[in-house]
Amino acid sequence: MKSIQALLLSAILVLSFSCSHSTTKIKEENPREYQMGAYLWFQTSGEYRALCYQAYNLAKLKLDSDLEQKHNKKRAVVFDIDETVLDNSYTGAYEIKNHILWSKEKANYWIAEKSSPAIAGAKEFIDYALSQRVEVIYISNRLDFQKEDTIENLKRVGIPAKKENLYFSSTSKDWSKEKRREAILNKYYVVLYFGDSLGDFHKDWDGKSAEERRALVDLHRNDFGDKFIILPNPLYGEWENSLPRNSDRVNLLKTTP
Repeated sequence: MKSIQALLLSAILVLSFSCSHSTTKIKEENPREYQMGAYLWFQTSGEYRALCYQAYNLAKLKLDSDLEQKHNKKRAVVFDIDETVLDNSYTGAYEIKNHILWSKEKANYWIAEKSSPAIAGAKEFIDYALSQRVEVIYISNRLDFQKEDTIENLKRVGIPAKKENLYFSSTSKDWSKEKRREAILNKYYVVLYFGDSLGDFHKDWDGKSAEERRALVDLHRNDFGDKFIILPNPLYGEWENSLPRNSDRVNLLKTTP
């Protein structure tokens, strides 16, 4: 009898350990694990910082060249905000470390914190543009109610901003920037557009697949470094949304040209 009881106790202990081990495994799974390398590169690499300086150095050369020309309209430069002027990588990094999925509510909370630092080179270029009497305008898919928090964040990093120069989205569905670009073009001669996503530059990229987006980049190849100044952002964006839905990401990787 004692032998049977001992066997039952051993079986219970083994089952208990197995269940506990299985639960631990489930808790350790991180839905954002695949982004860790991108965030580490963005936050720690000198290469990322160098690319930002390179973009803004080139922009200054292009602006100087344009300042030698005459235009009928006042000059303007147009910026996206997130990952173009302000660095929001910290909220994503927090989510990854704590196994938290992205949500709009968490993104809104971060914007309300007004704690984003400036992207390398952004402040210096904006200061220079303003010193040359070039209007600085922002087209962002942040929402209208976030304008005051955005202005405060920009001021904290030493970048002045006018509320009337913030063209934000009226709703979360108002993601295409084309109508806002058209409204600006009615008032200004736009020297340069700055962004981290292709939709920051032209409507051609709105709602397109990854393959179509690459083909359109080839079509617009002469605009990059001339009219379009793109900042690196491997963290998130329309490039990710353009990938096939419900597909294991590893299967999207190509092992041959």
